[in-house]
Amino acid sequence: MAARETHTTARPVRIPEEDWTDFGVLVGERERSRLLREFIAWYLRRPKAALPKRPSEQDIADLRAAKNLTES
Repeated sequence: MAARETHTTARPVRIPEEDWTDFGVLVGERERSRLLREFIAWYLRRPKAALPKRPSEQDIADLRAAKNLTES
């Protein structure tokens, strides 16, 4: 059975579990693939591609603080 034209082929990527989880917290569980595609398009200098916005330093600090609370 051929893949539908509206879908792309799944690509296995090795990412440490902690990074994948934190990435999902910051960008949204269902938005990780979209953000990775945006980054790749920017990296390849595709027309109209823009570098995805990074989380603020405060967002990162909040994530770390929340993790520290659950680890304590």
